[in-house]
Amino acid sequence: VELLLKAWQEADGVNRGLREMRREERERELLGMDKAALREVCERLGVVPYAREIMAERITRRESEAGRFSRPVLEQEPKQEAKPDKKDKKAGDLVDTLLASEATRKAELERNRKQEEALAKKVKELRAMSVEELKKQLARRGREASGKKEELLEALCGALREEEAVEARRAALRALGAEELKAALAARGLEAGGKKEAMVEALMAREAALADEARRFEERAGEVLQQKREELEAKTAAELKDLCASKGLKVGVGKEERVERLLEGARAGGEVDRLVAAG
Repeated sequence: VELLLKAWQEADGVNRGLREMRREERERELLGMDKAALREVCERLGVVPYAREIMAERITRRESEAGRFSRPVLEQEPKQEAKPDKKDKKAGDLVDTLLASEATRKAELERNRKQEEALAKKVKELRAMSVEELKKQLARRGREASGKKEELLEALCGALREEEAVEARRAALRALGAEELKAALAARGLEAGGKKEAMVEALMAREAALADEARRFEERAGEVLQQKREELEAKTAAELKDLCASKGLKVGVGKEERVERLLEGARAGGEVDRLVAAG
């Protein structure tokens, strides 16, 4: 039993188990939402909605791919090997690992709760603004300032979330030592040297450029999906059924369901990414 537990622990069984538990918890939460709330989450994640169960499954799959249920880590930073404490014979013990993972999860939940509370307070303040004030706020951030008040509000909230994420990332980088920052810069092919704040800003600029590239990619992916949707909707139900079968997808019932399955298959199978890259 001890040998099996040790092998399970070394194979990252603890974290995989915790991830699965959090995923199931999230799925129960999503299934408890009404369809309108689920559609909002789908739109935010770029998931094509359908029936409630399918929406919940697709959302959790997309969030899982994005690392929502994984242990939170500082992305792409050089790892430092932990030195074993010889005085503590229980170091690396299964219970210690479980407790550490649970503490990390609770800390993350608390951070998320505080962020949601702060955002809710900010949204309340923004709702009190006029349409013209919202447009000015968006224009100041270089965002498109058009549409109805709810659309402007949603766009501004998105911009504010991005700003908060940037500041959180800057704080995380500032918490690193000079050698860690140099290693991070070198790993990205950037010049590693200078003052600490200059190194932090160099990393932030690099990540901002990558984020901008990712946004453009997603915009193009949305265009590709829309074009593919139009192509599929021009086909008959029988043709769509044959297409689903040829791609190993469930044929479903009805034209709309088959179109959604084919679009989801194109996304999951990498076809959309390949078309964006080729374009």
